[in-house]
Amino acid sequence: DSLVSHIIYRVPKNNHDAMLQLCNEAYNILKQHGILHYDIFKLSNNNVPMDGFDNIANTVSANQDEEVWIESIYYKDRQHMKEVMSKMEKDERMGKSMKQSMALLPSGAKFIMGEFERLRF
Repeated sequence: DSLVSHIIYRVPKNNHDAMLQLCNEAYNILKQHGILHYDIFKLSNNNVPMDGFDNIANTVSANQDEEVWIESIYYKDRQHMKEVMSKMEKDERMGKSMKQSMALLPSGAKFIMGEFERLRF
């Protein structure tokens, strides 16, 4: 089984490079604490070709001067995630990185986070 933590947020386009650098630093810290894998994506298309669907940019209220990013952090299972998070909470570098990341978000914006378990069919 596996568990994936997804973090979705808006980044002002003029903060793209600074946020990317912070994500790289966070990845290196996460890797040291034992995550399985880390991905980061930027929303590349605001078109939605089908009725009944909406673009995620609308859901997170992104404007034309912002990018929508999603980070995916992979763990073996919930226990593994708890172990990694416990190490992260004690790591001063992560606290500093988090404060810097928050400062790069648009005013009043938050990180949207959820944990997802793989479904088998």
